[in-house]
Amino acid sequence: MRDSGEIAMDEGPRIPESVKHKEVYLAALDVLKDTREDCPMSVKDLLSQINDRLEGRVKTYLLYRDVSNASQDPASRISSRKGRGGGYFILNESAVDLDQSVPSKANKQEKVLEKYLWPVVALWLKEVKSVDRVSYEVANLKSGGVWSNPDVVGLSPFEELGFFDVEIVTCEVKPNLAQWRYFFFEAVSHKRFSERSYFIFRSDGSGSHEEELRQYAEKYRVGLVKMDFSDDEVKGLSKWDSFSEEDKTEYVERFVELIPAPFEAISIREKVKFLRQIGVVNKKNLFQFGELD
Repeated sequence: MRDSGEIAMDEGPRIPESVKHKEVYLAALDVLKDTREDCPMSVKDLLSQINDRLEGRVKTYLLYRDVSNASQDPASRISSRKGRGGGYFILNESAVDLDQSVPSKANKQEKVLEKYLWPVVALWLKEVKSVDRVSYEVANLKSGGVWSNPDVVGLSPFEELGFFDVEIVTCEVKPNLAQWRYFFFEAVSHKRFSERSYFIFRSDGSGSHEEELRQYAEKYRVGLVKMDFSDDEVKGLSKWDSFSEEDKTEYVERFVELIPAPFEAISIREKVKFLRQIGVVNKKNLFQFGELD
């Protein structure tokens, strides 16, 4: 998330980043408004109606590319069912179907508390999930736009028999579950450039929303972790750098992994784009990632 703590309230639906022509997505939403998963619209009919509405301003192959990309984007309301009798339809639940859940401005105190949590989440990734390189400075970057700067990022380089790759892990961290649907879908959006995505939240002990969160995590294949910290313990994290190793370990022990983040392969192009965005442009950058946090 952006360091300013502000998230602009968009007018109309959020346009997925995978869509190149805004007017195509908006036209598709309107054409598909009465569809559902068990009664989709064929791609032929969909493209024909979009083309009519746009009066041929966008070539057919570009219409299809945008519609297809939108159907695969977790931040999109458009989905598809392949095979005989398949087609395109509108999802009931999506990142853009949040209505009152979209916050216009984050509470300043919540932003401070959230930042206090980042170092301990980074340590959890390192010690418990064995992620090699972890940074919580990515959240302060201004590049990439909304939903493109995770709170904590982990990189695990792999080099063997001439092969080289990097596994990316991202975490969206929240000090409470206020507006949780919106921020959960921020974690979902990170899946376009990370192999594993986590939504990590501080529990208030009531268990409120946890069952619904589990359902969302299972449906959208996002890891779910809760932190059992009191208000005073979170505030105490402001002195994290002065903590003993034993104290830091005690905090890490208070993490409860409700649902592990499943591994999902991603586009190499999206991975490289994200790595460049966070300043990793060569192996030296990669192996120095997180050293200054």
